[in-house]
Amino acid sequence: MKYNQDLFVKRLIDLREEKNMTQANLAFLLKLGQGAVSKYENGKSEPPFDTLVEIAAHFKVSVDYLLGLSSIKNPYSSDKFTPREAEIIERYRKLIPENKIRIDERINAMIDGQRQK
Repeated sequence: MKYNQDLFVKRLIDLREEKNMTQANLAFLLKLGQGAVSKYENGKSEPPFDTLVEIAAHFKVSVDYLLGLSSIKNPYSSDKFTPREAEIIERYRKLIPENKIRIDERINAMIDGQRQK
């Protein structure tokens, strides 16, 4: 999949405007000059990786979304899960790789069992 600069520009502007921020406000948060944000929004410059990550974190979107590689703003947002689902995900992340494989196998077996009924 290829990065889409036009879509990045549009999404950056849309996200900034959704938060009622000026370019100067965003520049201040990112510790940049307002001219840098203006260049990003005009397609004259691209932010370095660390700045891209900061932009994504500030707007609570994925870098993939910013770059036009995904239409999902934040696939990992906890607001898409119930509290119990979020707890299960957090516990899963603490497992060693071997136990994650076991969990994946068990879930697949349970899903396969449901299909047979």
